[in-house]
Amino acid sequence: MASSSTSAGFYSDDNELPISSTKKAVAPAPSEADETNEHDSYVATVLKNSSHPFVASFHVLFKAMAITSYLVLGWVVNDFVIQFVVTVTLLAVDFWYTKNISGRMMVGLRYWNELDDGSEGGSPGGTVWKFETCADRNNVTDYRVFWYTLYVNPVVWIALSIVCVIKFHISWLIVSSIALILNGVNLWGYWSCDKEAQKRVQKAVGDTFLQAALDRFMPWGS
Repeated sequence: MASSSTSAGFYSDDNELPISSTKKAVAPAPSEADETNEHDSYVATVLKNSSHPFVASFHVLFKAMAITSYLVLGWVVNDFVIQFVVTVTLLAVDFWYTKNISGRMMVGLRYWNELDDGSEGGSPGGTVWKFETCADRNNVTDYRVFWYTLYVNPVVWIALSIVCVIKFHISWLIVSSIALILNGVNLWGYWSCDKEAQKRVQKAVGDTFLQAALDRFMPWGS
């Protein structure tokens, strides 16, 4: 008589218990398209929050174009004279735009210099720096974009100048020196203008508190 048996602890194919498996969901790695969309959304958010998106865009664009021309244009035209002229022209355009347009529109600051005629107590023939502020320019996004690029841009040109010194590239050192001078003048001018504006605000606040104190404790003197 044929008999079939199974060993203890084992199951035949007919009696095999179903095995349930759980798989942990793994989040897909971000693709390049997702990173690009995130970058685009950040730029779009900055432009949306800016009071002057057109002005802010060119404030950054001219600086980026000058650096790009310095680093890349030589691979395209292979002519130092053309690259020199284009780079210096972009630096001059950026200097003029930052000094006369973006600073006034984005942060309400403006500076310029005049020849001293001696009417303000200075020495005739010298240079007098003038500062002008506008109190209604208080957009946080514009403020950050303006000052971040104003401080970062000279740092980039300092690094490029150091590379020129190390590699002994005198011709390119001239270009980077021009960039440092133009960016340094704008940085110093707006930094001084901002300090002057802060002094005026502090003086106005101090005068207001002083007047309030006089009105409170000495009303007869008002």
